[in-house]
Amino acid sequence: MLGRLFLKQPLTWAALAALATLSVLALATLRYLDQSFAQAGLWLFAGLTLTTGFFHGALDIVLLQRQFTDVRRLAGAVILYVAAAILLAMLCLYSGWLMVLILLVMSVWHFGEPYGRWAQSTWAQGAWVHRVIAGGAPVMLPALLSAQALHAVLPLAVGQDAAWAWTIWQTLAWLWVGLCGLGLAVLRQRLFSKPLWAEVAVVFVINLALSPLMAFSIYFGVFHSAAHIFRIATRHRHSAAIGQANASYRTLNQRSGVAIVVTSLATLVLMLVLAWYLQRAPITASEDPRLLTWLLVALTAVTLPHLVLVSRNAHWLTAQSSANSLKV
Repeated sequence: MLGRLFLKQPLTWAALAALATLSVLALATLRYLDQSFAQAGLWLFAGLTLTTGFFHGALDIVLLQRQFTDVRRLAGAVILYVAAAILLAMLCLYSGWLMVLILLVMSVWHFGEPYGRWAQSTWAQGAWVHRVIAGGAPVMLPALLSAQALHAVLPLAVGQDAAWAWTIWQTLAWLWVGLCGLGLAVLRQRLFSKPLWAEVAVVFVINLALSPLMAFSIYFGVFHSAAHIFRIATRHRHSAAIGQANASYRTLNQRSGVAIVVTSLATLVLMLVLAWYLQRAPITASEDPRLLTWLLVALTAVTLPHLVLVSRNAHWLTAQSSANSLKV
């Protein structure tokens, strides 16, 4: 997962032992908070969604600037991006069960984005199965490992549509299990990818130890968002190096730098607002549904244009450090 992004050299056994110890301690602490405080999962979800989650999504402006170098085309793309998010938000507010269905399908697709981390198969069907297995683990395992807790959370998120949402989620989860089993039976050695199954194993342990909301918060806010932010930063630094010898790349790099600075400032402001809200207006039981519903609506709405943009830039995001990799 993150190791393949951050680490240049393989870890020593001592480093692996230290990392494993820290991971166990962190997981134990999160489990204690999860068991001791009823709102721990909700507030972790809100905090990470509005900080690292917001920042990783707001960096889409960097990808937009790379895709559309002309100012008019860029403005049109931004308008289309916002319009798609607004329309999807309206649809989610109209139907809770439809929001759950859309979010689950998009999450499987987006979280399974190869990024060069495990989908090494040149066989198209093999790559698709890899993607569905990795992308489905964070959102399908909660329905299988924490069914009772998830069943209790859904009414807070989608209200009267909870029954339909639960049926859809359970159905998709078991279909995902069936696909995993079928993939193992048919593809066999093609699916025996260590990074793939290591990632699924980590997600399994997190969901086994924590409530669905806290487990998803950790995956989305810590693993997924951090990996995306690091990936954008890496490509930005590489663009800077190329730009020293190329005027067009230099211009693109300057725009990307400004976008990253603005995004960082916006995230800082959002963090300060969240901190102020936590101090001034502690959440009450009556506010739970409203907060969770709006967070899920916002997350679903921005995921659609975000995943389309990331998929369009997937090759650039995983390209090797070469001049050809930055072709616009």
